[in-house]
Amino acid sequence: MFLKRWRRLLSFTLILSLCMTSMASAAETSQDKYAWANGSVDFLRSHGVFENMEYRTKTLGRMVTKSDLTLMVHRLFTDLRVESDKNIKIPGVPNGHPSYQIFKDVYGSIPSAPSGLIAAADKINYHDETFKFIPEKVLTRWDLLITLNALFDDIGYSLELSDSEEIARLREIKDLPKRYFNSYNQYEKWKYAYQPLAPEIGLMQDKKWGPSLASDLDYVKAYALLGFAEAGIMKPDAKGYFRPNQKVTLAETAVVLHRIYDFYEDSDYVREPSADDLIPNGTRNFIYAGTPSGHGESPVADFALVNPDSVPEFYLAVKASEKIDLQINVNGEPSFYTYEQLSNPKQPVRIAFNGASYAEFIPIIRSKGQKATDDNNNIKVMYYYSDTFQDFTQLLGYEADL
Repeated sequence: MFLKRWRRLLSFTLILSLCMTSMASAAETSQDKYAWANGSVDFLRSHGVFENMEYRTKTLGRMVTKSDLTLMVHRLFTDLRVESDKNIKIPGVPNGHPSYQIFKDVYGSIPSAPSGLIAAADKINYHDETFKFIPEKVLTRWDLLITLNALFDDIGYSLELSDSEEIARLREIKDLPKRYFNSYNQYEKWKYAYQPLAPEIGLMQDKKWGPSLASDLDYVKAYALLGFAEAGIMKPDAKGYFRPNQKVTLAETAVVLHRIYDFYEDSDYVREPSADDLIPNGTRNFIYAGTPSGHGESPVADFALVNPDSVPEFYLAVKASEKIDLQINVNGEPSFYTYEQLSNPKQPVRIAFNGASYAEFIPIIRSKGQKATDDNNNIKVMYYYSDTFQDFTQLLGYEADL
């Protein structure tokens, strides 16, 4: 019975989410939502990157394909060119393909090309050294990192770290799995051995010297991640989450390319943190003016409720399979709410933003007295929120039992 109810509620939530998205699109422009990227978008526009692509800057939340990225790099970094009469084979993008010339210029400029093209490809098998580019592939943050590292690898290799420093920094990245092996025979059997497109790191254990990176390709991945983070180009959030599997948006791509440009143009460049950088958790949900919304989670963990419309306050109701209390931080100031306060859908709790761009939600498991994380619970929860008072039983189909 519980499972059926949860499925009905989840299905309803998905339908509601689609409706809310349409309403939100009418209520706000992509420029408002991604205002933190405006400086970079304007910079790229001034350099001709968005020539004949102007409609895309109006949809900064759209996903980016390998073809999109390659075109943007081609236009911004005009030194990435090869001779017109030089024949370079691009697996997956044959001569005659509409994108062949830009792929040839960009990836043919890798110093070790043509053999080095494999480092920027979208499907790689290092065992037989075969690879393929996929122009229509929608990129994740990890895909973006690995491609850009192949083109600008001196960013990563500018770091000089000991083995212990490398491992220490990698351990700080919470959502990057580290796999330990006692022998190279074990490592060879790992499905992600020699696979740069997998956001996992292989480490070799040594009783005397401790762990070290297991292969040259694990070094490539580690130094790409650590080097780009050190340069402030792509980095984990304040809590140590890099979100490697998150699809990258046009807004984020514009910011990353702008930072790379500045890295090479001005070694003294220091980027001031944006409002987006200051949000302490990579998991984000949004509240929009005049648009009641909600989302479900299982397991329960902390997240940020982002306030792009600068609404002054919001109303909150919660329904969970087990009692959770909430610590909600606004402008760094914590407030505490019990499950009994939050679980009445007819009387949602009013919470002031006080000018803040986000509120941080920290769930506390009542039975354990512990902060909820992805690893210590299987609790199912629904959050409902609106910038105006609502009876969530009528508006969102709130059920008496989850």
